[in-house]
Amino acid sequence: MRLDVIELQEFYSGSELGRTTKELINRVLGAKIETDAGSLTIGFGFACPFLENKFTEGENKDFLLLMPSEQGVVSWPEKSKSVSALVDEVSWPVNTSSADLILISHGLEMSDNQDLLLQEVRRVLKDSGKLVILVPNRTGFWARSDSTPFGYGKPYSISQLTSLLRKNQFQIDSITPNLYGFPAKGGYWLKSLFLWEKLGRKLNSFFLGGLLVVEARKDIYAVKKVKSSKVSRYFSAVKVPVSTMSKS
Repeated sequence: MRLDVIELQEFYSGSELGRTTKELINRVLGAKIETDAGSLTIGFGFACPFLENKFTEGENKDFLLLMPSEQGVVSWPEKSKSVSALVDEVSWPVNTSSADLILISHGLEMSDNQDLLLQEVRRVLKDSGKLVILVPNRTGFWARSDSTPFGYGKPYSISQLTSLLRKNQFQIDSITPNLYGFPAKGGYWLKSLFLWEKLGRKLNSFFLGGLLVVEARKDIYAVKKVKSSKVSRYFSAVKVPVSTMSKS
């Protein structure tokens, strides 16, 4: 099941759990997302909550938010000219090797075409660019609860992520666990999310983290296997007229 864009927007903007979730994730992303002047940053899925600070506080304004047609699109940012667009998730209207950074949020786990999506990411990303993916952890609490958007779609384990990215010619630089508390809408668990996050970082437990923040880059030396056509292995005889053959 895929949440629509209005539900995603209401979670991050209209609920205390959503606002806390956004802050906890942004604490981790702060050092991982660099938007230098002249660089192009692309967010795919629903990346608005995690690029707001970079857009408003930084000098660089070269941002593009791509939202899949199955999810829907909203105008972003609110107080500036919109840079969001509705796209086919496996066919982006973006030039090849043009993006310096691509952030995928609520995109990979929601996709029915993970391989095709990652191949499109590979096409658009520069050889020197960075890919950052937010994906729910299969062993964490957040993938088991529908209180947040991370309880929808397909969660991943470390081995599954590694296999998927390697298959699509990406190298993982780091995986950081995030969201250690329990995703409750109120009460003790909501109020203690920051405390659990502090304790979780000390443990650095991949098992308990509800979210995995993946940093990856293109494996530019990977060799893609190409299936040869069986037809090309067979040759038919060509009849040559005797008159055209030279005498020995």
